[in-house]
Amino acid sequence: MKDLEGMIITSTSGQTYLLTEKVDKQGAQGIVYEESTGKFIIKLYKRGNEYQNRNRMNKLEWLIKQSYPDQFIKPLDLFTEPYIGYAMEKVINHISLNKLLVPSRELTMSEWYNEETGGLRRRLFLGHKIAMQFALLHESNRAYCDISGNNIMVNKDSKVASICMIDIDNIYIPGGDSGNILGTSRYMAPEIVTKQMQPDIFTDDYSLAVILFELLRCGHPYVGDMVEDGTPEQQEQAYRGMYPYVDEEDSPNSSTQMLPVEVVFTNKLADLFYRTFVKGKENRVARTTAREFALACLEASNKVMKCNECGHWHYASPDKERKYFCPWCDEENERPIFLQFKDRYYVVDAKERNRIILKEEPVESFVLREEKNAITNNYISNLYIRRDKFSKPVDQYFVINKAKNGKFYLLNPKNSILYLQKNGQKERIPITKDNDQVEIGYKDRLFFSDIDINISKDPNAEIDEKYRGLVFRNAVFL
Repeated sequence: MKDLEGMIITSTSGQTYLLTEKVDKQGAQGIVYEESTGKFIIKLYKRGNEYQNRNRMNKLEWLIKQSYPDQFIKPLDLFTEPYIGYAMEKVINHISLNKLLVPSRELTMSEWYNEETGGLRRRLFLGHKIAMQFALLHESNRAYCDISGNNIMVNKDSKVASICMIDIDNIYIPGGDSGNILGTSRYMAPEIVTKQMQPDIFTDDYSLAVILFELLRCGHPYVGDMVEDGTPEQQEQAYRGMYPYVDEEDSPNSSTQMLPVEVVFTNKLADLFYRTFVKGKENRVARTTAREFALACLEASNKVMKCNECGHWHYASPDKERKYFCPWCDEENERPIFLQFKDRYYVVDAKERNRIILKEEPVESFVLREEKNAITNNYISNLYIRRDKFSKPVDQYFVINKAKNGKFYLLNPKNSILYLQKNGQKERIPITKDNDQVEIGYKDRLFFSDIDINISKDPNAEIDEKYRGLVFRNAVFL
C-alpha cells in the first residue's frame, strides 16, 4: 500500500477525512491512520482480487448494521476508495492489554503487578469485564475470531478497570466466511492450528482462557519450566498445546516462573482453567464458557482484602491457625468482615426414615471492604429458580457502606426485595430506597424474599408443601 498521509478520503456517506500519521506499522491486513480531528481512527485494507474485495465490503456493510456489547468499538463509516476500509471512534487514555501480560524488566514482579498495573483485585475485575463482553457477543452466535492482547484495550490509570475491544472486523457468524482470520498463534485453539476447524465460539472460549490465565498468572498455560529453558520451536509447540498443562497433577511441565496458583486463583478459577486446558484441549464442548469465567472472576474479586502493611490485594484466606497473612510481604492482617450467603431448602433424611427436614448450607463468603460494597443479583438469586426476576446477571441489588466510624450501613437504592433481621430477634424489617442507611452488625441476617422457610429443630414441625423444591437464599454478616 502506498503512503496516504496528507490525503483526503471520502466515505460512502459523503464524510471527508484528512489522514495524518500512521498509528502503527503496516500489518498483514492493511494499515491504520489517525485523522485531523483526532476523533477517529481509519483502517484501510490492502487490495485483493475482485472476489476478496466484494466479500470484504459485504462484511463491513453487515458489521456496521449490527449491535454490539457496549465495550466494542464498532465501525461508524465505510470507504471504497482508494482502499476498502472503515472509520471507528478513537480510543483515548487506553493501552494494549499486553502491557499487563508481560512483566517489566525494570521493576520487581511485586512492584509491577501490584503498583504499576493495579494488583490482583483490578486484574480480576478486568477479567470479569473482558469475559462478560465476549459472553454477550457469544449469546448472539457471533465469534470474535482473534482474541489477543492486541485487540483488548485497558485504561492507562491502574486504579481504573475500564476496557474496550477494537478490530471488530474480525467478528463473524460461525459457518460464514471468516476472511482468513484465524487468530494469534499464542492464543489459537489446537483445532485452529491444525486447520481442523474454522473459528467459532468454542475457539473463542479457548483464546479467552489463555488471555485470562496470562492476566492473572503472567505466563502461558503450557509454557512451564521445560519449555522456558527450551528452544523457540518448543515454545511454538507449547502454544499448540503439545505440552502438559502447567497445573496438571504431577506435570513435568510445572512452572516456577509464573505467579503461584494459590496466590492469584480461587479454587473455582483453578477448576475452570483445568477444564479448558486439560479436558477441553481436545474436547471442545468441555471448555469453560466466557460467562462462567466472567462470574468466577467477579466472585474472586470480592474475596480479596488489602494488606495493611504493603497495600497490596490478596485473597482473604486464613492459614491453619486462622490467621490472615499477605503473600506479598508476609505480614499478618486482621480478620476482615464477611457477608456469607446461605441457601435453605428441603431435603430427605434417609437416616431418619425418609423424614423431610429443612437444611441450610453456606454458598459463598465475600469480603466487605472499606468503601461502597455493591452486592449484585447473581449472589442473591438462585439462578435456576428465580432467574426471571433479573434482567441482567450482574445488576446491583443492594449496597453496604463502611463509614468513618468503622460501622457498616445497609442501603437499598434499587428498591430490591430486602429484609433485615437483627441478631437475636425474630422480626424482619423491610429495607426500601426510602430508608436512611441502616446499621448492620455481627450475625445480622438479610433476606431477599417476602417469604421464607424457617429452619426448625422440631422433628414434628409442619412442612409447607408449596415450598418443596425451592431454594431460599439469605446472607449473614460475619
